[in-house]
Amino acid sequence: MPRAARFIAIVALLAACERPGDNPEQTRHLAGQALSGTLAYPRSSMVSVSAGQEAAQLIMSSPDSVTTVATWFLKALPLNHWDVKRTISDRNGSVTIYAEQNKRPLWLTLRPNVGGPGTTYTMIGVIPADSTKR
Repeated sequence: MPRAARFIAIVALLAACERPGDNPEQTRHLAGQALSGTLAYPRSSMVSVSAGQEAAQLIMSSPDSVTTVATWFLKALPLNHWDVKRTISDRNGSVTIYAEQNKRPLWLTLRPNVGGPGTTYTMIGVIPADSTKR
């Protein structure tokens, strides 16, 4: 399956994941599995977290610019054994970064905040198959 199709499938999965009444502790646990080995940009605040059995999404906000946050991720990811495969900048100031660690995908989408300074970024990771087996 092409990476773009896989990304769309994961986003669709995540959209269906968060339901009122879900267990927040379980959501955090699954997000921890999906995003293990990643780092959040310093001075970031969590906006939301959602997770299903196969993937998780973490939305964060930072007072720093998209360029500053993207540059930090592009330096930090390889230091944590992530192979940055693709970086795409958009005309609207958004940056998308795709990286892999041992064939495990990670998508980062960074967008300028609307109506003020700073960046909102989304981290999407896939829960490793081994971690769901008991």
